[in-house]
Amino acid sequence: MDWYLHLIQTYGYLAILLGTLLEGEIFLALGGVFARQGLMNVWIVIVMAVAGSFLSHSLVFGLGRWRGQAVVQRFPKLQANYPKAHALAQRFGPACILIVQFLYGMRLVTCLALGTLGLRTHTFVFWQLLACSLWALGMAAAGYAFGTAIQHLVSHLEILLTVLVAVALLLIGLYRWFWCWTERQAAGGLVPLRKNTPPEPPEFPCP
Repeated sequence: MDWYLHLIQTYGYLAILLGTLLEGEIFLALGGVFARQGLMNVWIVIVMAVAGSFLSHSLVFGLGRWRGQAVVQRFPKLQANYPKAHALAQRFGPACILIVQFLYGMRLVTCLALGTLGLRTHTFVFWQLLACSLWALGMAAAGYAFGTAIQHLVSHLEILLTVLVAVALLLIGLYRWFWCWTERQAAGGLVPLRKNTPPEPPEFPCP
């Protein structure tokens, strides 16, 4: 945690921009905490987070449109998660961007899958801006509220720890349930990747 704090204290808004390029929720949440303390402007924090997240996801989407299958075959970690992302893209279309924006580890591979499936760029831009904006607002607000809660609960550490543990367990349970659900979806309807094959045509409507 100390190095996160050091980066934000040293580089300010730039640290939030660069951190969210790498899916760094902690940078955004800490930006909200610092905004509550009057050290940052919460709206600039949100704008930096939207810009960083949107830029990284757009680059991966473009890579998917250009060399999606080749990229997946080259990286084992992508091969493990690509079937789930592919299944989500086929089932929900571009709306899956909203779903995975709040799932750490699935955002970039889903953007890659949408690019491989040939989603139109303007459709991707619309859904991605919407998802990034909601994500940034939510995480910054959570950090801001957490900063407020600390001030009120600092003298009641036991209550604070109990709440944090309960929330963490709930989030872990929801994440695990959704992860298992995507595995079932992938196992039920996805054809394995084949080398040296052209990208599959989109199987969802592209407005």
